[in-house]
Amino acid sequence: METFKDFIKELNQRIGISLPKSWTALTEVQLAQKFLEKLNEYFFQTYEGIGTTTFNDDEFQYFSEFHKFWKAHHKEILNVRIDRKQAQLAAQALSNATRKYGREIFRVTRKTLGLHPQAVAQVRFLTANQDFRKPPENQFEKYLEDPIGFNAEEIADVPEDFLKFLGMTQLSQTDKRLNFARNAARFLLEKHISAYDIAEYFNNDAVQIREALVNAPNMGYGRKKANMFIRDMVAWEVWSAPRNFDRIDVASDINTMKLALRTRILQSDIPLLSSFLDVFCYQYGYIDEMSARAWRAVWEEWKKLDPTTAPSSPCQMDFLLYRIGREYCDDTVVQYTCEKGHIFYHFGARLRNCPICRRTGIRTSAEPKRRFLPCQLDPQELPRERGELLLREDKLLRVFDGVCIFENVCKPKTEAFRALNPPKSISIKGRTSWTESYAYRERGGGGMMG
Repeated sequence: METFKDFIKELNQRIGISLPKSWTALTEVQLAQKFLEKLNEYFFQTYEGIGTTTFNDDEFQYFSEFHKFWKAHHKEILNVRIDRKQAQLAAQALSNATRKYGREIFRVTRKTLGLHPQAVAQVRFLTANQDFRKPPENQFEKYLEDPIGFNAEEIADVPEDFLKFLGMTQLSQTDKRLNFARNAARFLLEKHISAYDIAEYFNNDAVQIREALVNAPNMGYGRKKANMFIRDMVAWEVWSAPRNFDRIDVASDINTMKLALRTRILQSDIPLLSSFLDVFCYQYGYIDEMSARAWRAVWEEWKKLDPTTAPSSPCQMDFLLYRIGREYCDDTVVQYTCEKGHIFYHFGARLRNCPICRRTGIRTSAEPKRRFLPCQLDPQELPRERGELLLREDKLLRVFDGVCIFENVCKPKTEAFRALNPPKSISIKGRTSWTESYAYRERGGGGMMG
Protein backbone atom coordinates (compact mmCIF):
# COMPACT_ATOMS: atom_id res chain seq x y z
CA MET A 1 0.00 0.00 0.00
CA GLU A 2 1.27 3.47 -0.87
CA THR A 3 2.32 5.48 2.18
CA PHE A 4 1.30 9.06 2.73
CA LYS A 5 4.88 10.12 2.06
CA ASP A 6 4.80 8.31 -1.28
CA PHE A 7 1.62 10.18 -2.17
CA ILE A 8 3.21 13.57 -1.35
CA LYS A 9 6.33 12.68 -3.33
CA GLU A 10 4.33 11.62 -6.40
CA LEU A 11 2.15 14.72 -6.16
CA ASN A 12 5.14 17.03 -6.16
CA GLN A 13 6.78 15.14 -9.02
CA ARG A 14 3.64 15.57 -11.15
CA ILE A 15 3.57 19.28 -10.39
CA GLY A 16 7.30 19.56 -11.02
CA ILE A 17 8.26 20.99 -7.63
CA SER A 18 11.20 19.62 -5.67
CA LEU A 19 10.57 18.68 -2.05
CA PRO A 20 12.72 20.46 0.56
CA LYS A 21 15.45 18.41 2.20
CA SER A 22 13.86 18.84 5.61
CA TRP A 23 10.63 17.06 4.63
CA THR A 24 12.11 13.59 5.22
CA ALA A 25 12.62 14.45 8.88
CA LEU A 26 8.86 14.56 9.39
CA THR A 27 7.08 11.41 10.46
CA GLU A 28 4.18 10.05 8.43
CA VAL A 29 1.71 11.40 11.00
CA GLN A 30 3.35 14.87 11.20
CA LEU A 31 3.31 15.14 7.41
CA ALA A 32 -0.35 14.10 7.28
CA GLN A 33 -1.27 16.62 9.97
CA LYS A 34 0.33 19.55 8.13
CA PHE A 35 -0.91 18.51 4.68
CA LEU A 36 -4.50 17.59 5.58
CA GLU A 37 -5.03 20.67 7.72
CA LYS A 38 -4.08 22.98 4.86
CA LEU A 39 -5.93 20.85 2.27
CA ASN A 40 -9.11 20.93 4.34
CA GLU A 41 -8.76 24.68 4.84
CA TYR A 42 -8.43 25.38 1.11
CA PHE A 43 -11.13 23.04 -0.17
CA PHE A 44 -13.75 22.94 2.56
CA GLN A 45 -13.51 25.89 4.98
CA THR A 46 -14.92 29.39 4.75
CA TYR A 47 -14.38 32.58 6.75
CA GLU A 48 -15.94 35.99 7.24
CA GLY A 49 -15.13 38.29 4.32
CA ILE A 50 -14.48 35.51 1.77
CA GLY A 51 -17.13 36.97 -0.57
CA THR A 52 -20.44 35.80 -1.96
CA THR A 53 -21.96 34.07 -4.97
CA THR A 54 -25.55 33.70 -6.17
CA PHE A 55 -27.78 30.74 -6.95
CA ASN A 56 -31.39 31.09 -8.13
CA ASP A 57 -31.32 34.76 -7.12
CA ASP A 58 -30.20 33.90 -3.57
CA GLU A 59 -26.86 35.13 -2.24
CA PHE A 60 -24.51 32.71 -0.48
CA GLN A 61 -21.11 33.03 1.10
CA TYR A 62 -18.40 31.16 -0.80
CA PHE A 63 -17.94 27.67 0.59
CA SER A 64 -14.13 27.90 0.48
CA GLU A 65 -11.23 29.44 -1.41
CA PHE A 66 -11.44 26.48 -3.78
CA HIS A 67 -15.09 27.31 -4.43
CA LYS A 68 -14.07 30.72 -5.78
CA PHE A 69 -11.35 29.17 -7.92
CA TRP A 70 -13.57 26.33 -9.19
CA LYS A 71 -16.38 28.69 -10.15
CA ALA A 72 -13.98 30.84 -12.17
CA HIS A 73 -11.93 28.09 -13.83
CA HIS A 74 -13.91 24.81 -13.98
CA LYS A 75 -14.53 25.16 -17.72
CA GLU A 76 -10.86 25.76 -18.48
CA ILE A 77 -9.77 22.84 -16.29
CA LEU A 78 -12.21 20.36 -17.82
CA ASN A 79 -11.98 21.79 -21.36
CA VAL A 80 -15.07 19.92 -22.54
CA ARG A 81 -15.56 19.81 -26.31
CA ILE A 82 -17.69 18.12 -28.95
CA ASP A 83 -15.95 15.81 -31.42
CA ARG A 84 -17.74 16.20 -34.76
CA LYS A 85 -16.18 13.06 -36.26
CA GLN A 86 -17.55 10.99 -33.40
CA ALA A 87 -20.86 12.79 -33.80
CA GLN A 88 -20.93 11.71 -37.45
CA LEU A 89 -20.28 8.09 -36.44
CA ALA A 90 -23.08 8.28 -33.87
CA ALA A 91 -25.41 9.78 -36.48
CA GLN A 92 -24.62 6.94 -38.87
CA ALA A 93 -25.31 4.40 -36.11
CA LEU A 94 -28.70 5.96 -35.34
CA SER A 95 -29.60 6.09 -39.02
CA ASN A 96 -28.68 2.43 -39.49
CA ALA A 97 -30.66 1.42 -36.40
CA THR A 98 -33.74 3.31 -37.58
CA ARG A 99 -33.62 1.63 -40.98
CA LYS A 100 -33.17 -1.80 -39.38
CA TYR A 101 -35.59 -1.61 -36.44
CA GLY A 102 -37.97 1.18 -37.45
CA ARG A 103 -39.03 4.32 -35.60
CA GLU A 104 -40.56 2.19 -32.87
CA ILE A 105 -37.19 2.20 -31.06
CA PHE A 106 -37.71 5.90 -30.24
CA ARG A 107 -41.10 5.36 -28.66
CA VAL A 108 -41.56 6.52 -25.07
CA THR A 109 -42.59 3.24 -23.46
CA ARG A 110 -44.47 4.52 -20.43
CA LYS A 111 -48.05 3.27 -20.76
CA THR A 112 -50.74 5.96 -20.66
CA LEU A 113 -53.44 3.29 -20.17
CA GLY A 114 -55.82 4.77 -22.72
CA LEU A 115 -56.42 7.96 -20.71
CA HIS A 116 -57.79 10.94 -22.62
CA PRO A 117 -55.23 13.61 -23.62
CA GLN A 118 -56.36 16.06 -20.92
CA ALA A 119 -55.69 13.48 -18.21
CA VAL A 120 -52.33 12.46 -19.69
CA ALA A 121 -51.17 16.08 -19.76
CA GLN A 122 -52.34 16.77 -16.20
CA VAL A 123 -50.64 13.70 -14.74
CA ARG A 124 -47.39 14.25 -16.59
CA PHE A 125 -47.18 17.96 -15.80
CA LEU A 126 -47.70 17.42 -12.07
CA THR A 127 -45.21 14.55 -11.82
CA ALA A 128 -42.43 15.33 -14.34
CA ASN A 129 -41.11 18.11 -12.06
CA GLN A 130 -40.54 15.69 -9.18
CA ASP A 131 -37.32 13.70 -8.72
CA PHE A 132 -38.25 10.08 -8.05
CA ARG A 133 -34.56 8.95 -7.89
CA LYS A 134 -35.53 5.67 -9.57
CA PRO A 135 -38.19 4.92 -12.21
CA PRO A 136 -41.52 5.35 -10.38
CA GLU A 137 -44.62 3.22 -10.58
CA ASN A 138 -46.93 4.17 -13.43
CA GLN A 139 -48.44 7.50 -12.37
CA PHE A 140 -51.28 7.09 -14.87
CA GLU A 141 -52.55 4.19 -12.78
CA LYS A 142 -52.89 6.69 -9.93
CA TYR A 143 -55.25 8.76 -12.07
CA LEU A 144 -57.45 5.71 -12.63
CA GLU A 145 -57.37 5.15 -8.88
CA ASP A 146 -58.59 8.69 -8.15
CA PRO A 147 -58.74 11.49 -10.77
CA ILE A 148 -59.36 14.08 -8.02
CA GLY A 149 -55.82 13.38 -6.81
CA PHE A 150 -54.55 15.44 -9.76
CA ASN A 151 -56.93 18.35 -9.26
CA ALA A 152 -54.86 21.56 -9.16
CA GLU A 153 -57.00 23.24 -6.51
CA GLU A 154 -56.69 20.24 -4.20
CA ILE A 155 -52.91 20.09 -4.68
CA ALA A 156 -52.43 23.82 -4.12
CA ASP A 157 -54.41 23.63 -0.88
CA VAL A 158 -52.91 20.44 0.56
CA PRO A 159 -49.74 19.40 -1.31
CA GLU A 160 -48.91 16.94 1.48
CA ASP A 161 -51.86 14.78 0.43
CA PHE A 162 -50.62 14.79 -3.16
CA LEU A 163 -47.20 13.44 -2.13
CA LYS A 164 -48.88 10.76 -0.03
CA PHE A 165 -51.12 9.90 -2.97
CA LEU A 166 -48.04 9.45 -5.18
CA GLY A 167 -46.22 7.40 -2.51
CA MET A 168 -43.38 9.94 -2.27
CA THR A 169 -43.40 10.67 1.44
CA GLN A 170 -40.61 8.16 2.08
CA LEU A 171 -38.22 10.12 -0.18
CA SER A 172 -35.91 12.86 1.11
CA GLN A 173 -36.21 16.64 0.68
CA THR A 174 -39.93 16.76 1.46
CA ASP A 175 -40.00 20.56 1.78
CA LYS A 176 -38.68 20.93 -1.76
CA ARG A 177 -41.20 18.43 -3.13
CA LEU A 178 -44.09 20.18 -1.40
CA ASN A 179 -43.09 23.47 -3.00
CA PHE A 180 -42.80 21.86 -6.42
CA ALA A 181 -46.29 20.34 -6.12
CA ARG A 182 -47.90 23.51 -4.72
CA ASN A 183 -46.27 25.85 -7.25
CA ALA A 184 -47.03 23.64 -10.26
CA ALA A 185 -50.69 23.60 -9.25
CA ARG A 186 -50.66 27.39 -8.78
CA PHE A 187 -49.04 27.80 -12.22
CA LEU A 188 -52.18 26.30 -13.76
CA LEU A 189 -54.66 28.03 -11.44
CA GLU A 190 -53.21 31.50 -11.97
CA LYS A 191 -53.63 31.07 -15.73
CA HIS A 192 -57.06 29.42 -15.42
CA ILE A 193 -55.93 26.46 -17.51
CA SER A 194 -55.27 22.74 -17.26
CA ALA A 195 -51.95 21.21 -18.30
CA TYR A 196 -53.52 20.26 -21.63
CA ASP A 197 -54.03 23.97 -22.40
CA ILE A 198 -50.39 24.97 -21.81
CA ALA A 199 -49.50 24.74 -25.51
CA GLU A 200 -52.34 26.99 -26.64
CA TYR A 201 -51.73 29.45 -23.78
CA PHE A 202 -48.13 29.92 -24.95
CA ASN A 203 -48.97 30.29 -28.64
CA ASN A 204 -48.16 26.66 -29.44
CA ASP A 205 -44.46 27.59 -29.29
CA ALA A 206 -42.14 25.01 -27.71
CA VAL A 207 -39.53 27.58 -26.70
CA GLN A 208 -42.11 29.82 -25.02
CA ILE A 209 -43.50 26.82 -23.15
CA ARG A 210 -40.05 25.76 -21.98
CA GLU A 211 -39.07 29.25 -20.85
CA ALA A 212 -42.32 29.64 -18.94
CA LEU A 213 -41.79 26.35 -17.11
CA VAL A 214 -38.11 27.01 -16.36
CA ASN A 215 -38.72 30.58 -15.15
CA ALA A 216 -41.68 29.75 -12.91
CA PRO A 217 -40.36 30.19 -9.36
CA ASN A 218 -39.60 27.06 -7.34
CA MET A 219 -41.68 24.72 -9.52
CA GLY A 220 -38.99 22.10 -10.19
CA TYR A 221 -38.84 22.54 -13.95
CA GLY A 222 -35.26 23.03 -15.12
CA ARG A 223 -34.44 22.73 -18.82
CA LYS A 224 -34.10 18.95 -18.59
CA LYS A 225 -37.55 18.34 -17.13
CA ALA A 226 -39.16 20.99 -19.33
CA ASN A 227 -37.66 19.40 -22.44
CA MET A 228 -38.86 15.99 -21.27
CA PHE A 229 -42.41 17.22 -20.62
CA ILE A 230 -42.68 18.83 -24.07
CA ARG A 231 -41.23 15.71 -25.71
CA ASP A 232 -43.79 13.48 -24.00
CA MET A 233 -46.73 15.69 -24.95
CA VAL A 234 -45.73 15.34 -28.61
CA ALA A 235 -44.74 11.66 -28.37
CA TRP A 236 -48.12 10.75 -26.86
CA GLU A 237 -49.95 12.95 -29.40
CA VAL A 238 -51.42 15.13 -26.66
CA TRP A 239 -50.16 18.12 -28.65
CA SER A 240 -49.40 18.29 -32.34
CA ALA A 241 -45.75 19.28 -32.81
CA PRO A 242 -45.53 22.93 -31.69
CA ARG A 243 -43.52 25.62 -33.44
CA ASN A 244 -39.78 25.58 -32.63
CA PHE A 245 -40.02 21.93 -31.58
CA ASP A 246 -36.63 21.40 -33.23
CA ARG A 247 -35.09 23.71 -30.59
CA ILE A 248 -35.96 21.30 -27.77
CA ASP A 249 -32.89 19.31 -26.72
CA VAL A 250 -32.27 15.85 -25.35
CA ALA A 251 -33.40 15.84 -21.71
CA SER A 252 -29.92 15.28 -20.37
CA ASP A 253 -29.55 12.94 -17.38
CA ILE A 254 -26.77 10.72 -16.01
CA ASN A 255 -27.50 8.08 -18.67
CA THR A 256 -27.41 10.37 -21.71
CA MET A 257 -24.35 12.15 -20.26
CA LYS A 258 -22.63 8.81 -19.67
CA LEU A 259 -23.37 7.75 -23.24
CA ALA A 260 -22.06 11.06 -24.60
CA LEU A 261 -18.77 10.52 -22.74
CA ARG A 262 -18.35 6.86 -23.71
CA THR A 263 -19.13 7.44 -27.38
CA ARG A 264 -16.55 10.25 -27.17
CA ILE A 265 -18.85 12.74 -28.86
CA LEU A 266 -18.14 14.66 -25.64
CA GLN A 267 -14.52 14.81 -24.48
CA SER A 268 -12.63 16.45 -21.62
CA ASP A 269 -8.97 16.89 -20.73
CA ILE A 270 -9.32 14.99 -17.44
CA PRO A 271 -11.82 12.46 -16.08
CA LEU A 272 -14.66 14.17 -14.24
CA LEU A 273 -14.16 15.06 -10.58
CA SER A 274 -16.07 13.56 -7.66
CA SER A 275 -19.15 15.47 -6.55
CA PHE A 276 -17.27 16.17 -3.28
CA LEU A 277 -15.03 18.54 -5.24
CA ASP A 278 -17.74 19.93 -7.52
CA VAL A 279 -18.69 22.66 -5.07
CA PHE A 280 -22.09 24.16 -5.97
CA CYS A 281 -22.33 21.72 -8.92
CA TYR A 282 -20.50 23.79 -11.55
CA GLN A 283 -19.11 20.68 -13.25
CA TYR A 284 -22.51 18.99 -13.27
CA GLY A 285 -24.22 22.00 -14.85
CA TYR A 286 -21.44 22.35 -17.44
CA ILE A 287 -21.53 18.69 -18.48
CA ASP A 288 -25.32 18.73 -18.52
CA GLU A 289 -25.29 21.70 -20.91
CA MET A 290 -22.52 20.28 -23.11
CA SER A 291 -24.16 16.85 -23.30
CA ALA A 292 -27.33 18.43 -24.70
CA ARG A 293 -25.21 20.32 -27.23
CA ALA A 294 -23.35 17.15 -28.18
CA TRP A 295 -26.53 15.20 -28.93
CA ARG A 296 -27.81 18.18 -30.91
CA ALA A 297 -24.60 17.97 -32.96
CA VAL A 298 -25.35 14.28 -33.59
CA TRP A 299 -28.87 15.21 -34.71
CA GLU A 300 -27.48 17.89 -37.06
CA GLU A 301 -25.08 15.37 -38.58
CA TRP A 302 -27.92 12.87 -38.91
CA LYS A 303 -30.08 15.37 -40.79
CA LYS A 304 -27.23 15.98 -43.26
CA LEU A 305 -26.46 12.29 -43.62
CA ASP A 306 -29.98 10.84 -43.93
CA PRO A 307 -32.85 13.34 -43.52
CA THR A 308 -35.45 10.65 -44.29
CA THR A 309 -34.75 8.84 -41.00
CA ALA A 310 -33.74 11.80 -38.78
CA PRO A 311 -36.43 12.87 -36.26
CA SER A 312 -37.85 16.38 -36.34
CA SER A 313 -36.22 17.36 -33.03
CA PRO A 314 -33.21 16.18 -30.98
CA CYS A 315 -35.50 15.56 -28.01
CA GLN A 316 -37.10 12.66 -29.86
CA MET A 317 -33.82 10.74 -29.52
CA ASP A 318 -33.55 11.02 -25.78
CA PHE A 319 -35.65 8.11 -24.54
CA LEU A 320 -33.67 5.74 -26.77
CA LEU A 321 -30.37 7.27 -25.59
CA TYR A 322 -31.52 7.07 -21.97
CA ARG A 323 -32.35 3.37 -22.36
CA ILE A 324 -29.02 2.56 -24.03
CA GLY A 325 -27.13 4.40 -21.29
CA ARG A 326 -29.15 2.61 -18.61
CA GLU A 327 -28.98 -0.92 -20.05
CA TYR A 328 -25.80 -1.16 -22.12
CA CYS A 329 -23.61 1.19 -20.07
CA ASP A 330 -24.21 -0.71 -16.81
CA ASP A 331 -21.92 -3.61 -15.86
CA THR A 332 -24.77 -6.02 -15.21
CA VAL A 333 -23.13 -9.04 -16.86
CA VAL A 334 -21.13 -11.17 -14.41
CA GLN A 335 -18.53 -13.73 -15.46
CA TYR A 336 -18.59 -16.97 -13.45
CA THR A 337 -16.42 -20.05 -13.16
CA CYS A 338 -17.16 -23.40 -11.56
CA GLU A 339 -14.91 -26.07 -10.04
CA LYS A 340 -15.08 -28.01 -13.32
CA GLY A 341 -13.47 -25.08 -15.13
CA HIS A 342 -16.52 -23.84 -17.03
CA ILE A 343 -16.62 -20.10 -17.80
CA PHE A 344 -20.03 -18.52 -18.40
CA TYR A 345 -22.00 -15.30 -17.90
CA HIS A 346 -25.18 -14.26 -16.13
CA PHE A 347 -27.13 -11.03 -15.58
CA GLY A 348 -26.40 -10.24 -11.93
CA ALA A 349 -24.33 -11.85 -9.17
CA ARG A 350 -26.95 -14.09 -7.56
CA LEU A 351 -26.32 -17.27 -9.52
CA ARG A 352 -25.34 -20.16 -7.24
CA ASN A 353 -24.88 -23.20 -9.50
CA CYS A 354 -23.21 -23.87 -12.83
CA PRO A 355 -25.86 -24.23 -15.58
CA ILE A 356 -23.42 -26.13 -17.84
CA CYS A 357 -22.83 -28.81 -15.21
CA ARG A 358 -26.54 -28.92 -14.42
CA ARG A 359 -27.33 -29.93 -18.00
CA THR A 360 -25.21 -33.05 -17.50
CA GLY A 361 -26.88 -33.89 -14.20
CA ILE A 362 -24.01 -32.60 -12.01
CA ARG A 363 -24.47 -29.92 -9.33
CA THR A 364 -21.47 -27.63 -8.84
CA SER A 365 -21.28 -24.18 -7.27
CA ALA A 366 -20.58 -21.09 -9.38
CA GLU A 367 -18.28 -18.28 -8.31
CA PRO A 368 -18.54 -14.70 -9.67
CA LYS A 369 -15.27 -13.33 -11.03
CA ARG A 370 -15.68 -10.14 -13.06
CA ARG A 371 -18.33 -7.70 -14.21
CA PHE A 372 -18.74 -6.58 -17.81
CA LEU A 373 -20.85 -4.17 -19.80
CA PRO A 374 -23.11 -6.13 -22.18
CA CYS A 375 -21.41 -4.43 -25.14
CA GLN A 376 -17.97 -5.73 -24.06
CA LEU A 377 -18.96 -9.32 -24.85
CA ASP A 378 -19.93 -11.11 -28.02
CA PRO A 379 -23.76 -11.08 -28.09
CA GLN A 380 -23.80 -14.88 -28.18
CA GLU A 381 -21.87 -15.01 -24.89
CA LEU A 382 -24.65 -13.15 -23.09
CA PRO A 383 -26.94 -15.25 -20.85
CA ARG A 384 -29.47 -17.05 -23.03
CA GLU A 385 -31.98 -19.84 -22.86
CA ARG A 386 -33.05 -21.53 -26.08
CA GLY A 387 -31.33 -18.70 -27.91
CA GLU A 388 -33.29 -15.95 -26.15
CA LEU A 389 -31.68 -13.45 -23.75
CA LEU A 390 -32.64 -14.07 -20.11
CA LEU A 391 -34.27 -10.68 -19.71
CA ARG A 392 -37.66 -9.08 -19.34
CA GLU A 393 -39.50 -8.49 -22.60
CA ASP A 394 -39.35 -4.68 -22.48
CA LYS A 395 -35.57 -4.47 -22.27
CA LEU A 396 -33.80 -2.76 -25.18
CA LEU A 397 -31.14 -5.49 -24.99
CA ARG A 398 -33.81 -7.87 -26.21
CA VAL A 399 -34.87 -5.61 -29.06
CA PHE A 400 -31.29 -5.38 -30.35
CA ASP A 401 -30.51 -9.01 -29.35
CA GLY A 402 -27.57 -7.88 -27.21
CA VAL A 403 -25.90 -5.78 -29.92
CA CYS A 404 -25.34 -2.11 -29.07
CA ILE A 405 -26.14 0.19 -31.98
CA PHE A 406 -23.14 2.36 -30.95
CA GLU A 407 -20.67 -0.55 -31.16
CA ASN A 408 -18.68 1.13 -33.96
CA VAL A 409 -18.68 4.45 -32.13
CA CYS A 410 -17.53 3.41 -28.64
CA LYS A 411 -15.54 0.31 -29.70
CA PRO A 412 -16.12 -1.26 -26.25
CA LYS A 413 -14.21 -4.48 -27.01
CA THR A 414 -10.93 -2.65 -27.68
CA GLU A 415 -8.23 -1.59 -25.21
CA ALA A 416 -8.80 2.03 -26.20
CA PHE A 417 -12.33 2.01 -24.77
CA ARG A 418 -12.79 3.91 -21.51
CA ALA A 419 -15.93 3.38 -19.46
CA LEU A 420 -16.08 7.02 -18.35
CA ASN A 421 -18.61 7.89 -15.70
CA PRO A 422 -21.05 10.81 -15.74
CA PRO A 423 -21.01 13.56 -13.12
CA LYS A 424 -22.95 13.31 -9.88
CA SER A 425 -24.23 16.26 -7.93
CA ILE A 426 -24.83 17.24 -4.33
CA SER A 427 -27.85 19.50 -3.83
CA ILE A 428 -26.95 23.16 -3.51
CA LYS A 429 -29.88 23.86 -1.18
CA GLY A 430 -31.64 21.49 1.20
CA ARG A 431 -31.02 19.52 4.36
CA THR A 432 -28.15 17.48 2.90
CA SER A 433 -26.61 20.15 0.71
CA TRP A 434 -23.69 22.50 0.20
CA THR A 435 -25.52 25.36 1.91
CA GLU A 436 -26.03 23.24 5.04
CA SER A 437 -22.40 22.10 5.14
CA TYR A 438 -20.35 25.22 5.82
CA ALA A 439 -17.30 24.85 8.05
CA TYR A 440 -15.46 27.87 9.45
CA ARG A 441 -11.72 28.09 9.94
CA GLU A 442 -10.49 27.55 13.48
CA ARG A 443 -13.66 25.59 14.28
CA GLY A 444 -13.19 22.36 12.27
CA GLY A 445 -15.97 19.89 11.55
CA GLY A 446 -18.71 20.66 9.06
CA GLY A 447 -19.43 18.70 5.90
CA MET A 448 -22.16 16.62 4.33
CA MET A 449 -24.72 14.62 6.27
CA GLY A 450 -26.42 11.48 4.95
